[in-house]
Amino acid sequence: MVFLLPGEANWLSGESSWTTHGALTCIDGCKYFGGLIVGAVNGVSKEVLLSDHYSPVPGYWQKHPLTPGIDEIASGSFKKRNPPEIKGIGYVVKSFEAALWGLWHGKSFREGCLLAVNLGDDADTTGAVYGQLAGAIYGEEGIPLEWRTKLVKNDLIWSLATKLYEGRDKDEIHHSTFS
Repeated sequence: MVFLLPGEANWLSGESSWTTHGALTCIDGCKYFGGLIVGAVNGVSKEVLLSDHYSPVPGYWQKHPLTPGIDEIASGSFKKRNPPEIKGIGYVVKSFEAALWGLWHGKSFREGCLLAVNLGDDADTTGAVYGQLAGAIYGEEGIPLEWRTKLVKNDLIWSLATKLYEGRDKDEIHHSTFS
């Protein structure tokens, strides 16, 4: 298995958006989100992840500027706004901002998740964005047991996650110029 450098993860996260959401705002949202995930899985605290323009690669956003809507989120718009200005609608900027708002205001996986999805409208999208990042921050133990045991296709998810984890090879590192 090849492990990516953080800059590659940012770039490839953006590339993954092309198949369904080719707008530059969506691509930049995925790049920024990818950087947050990389930081979270590497143990960066929630406070640091949600700081102004966090990137696992110092200076990345200065070299690769974000579109205005995503840049506003990266600068912490979710810290300054509250409902009804924060809305969990399907537009990438709004759903991303709503997910980060829940993460910022919540003190646990459960509390932040409920804050985010109870904004309404496109709650499943907001919850999916929130859950990915909050899961990486809080870990399995941070997710309520009663929620984990009720997952649809729970056995399949565990099987795939175990295979991904066991298949990793820390000696193989893919170097690139993406950072």
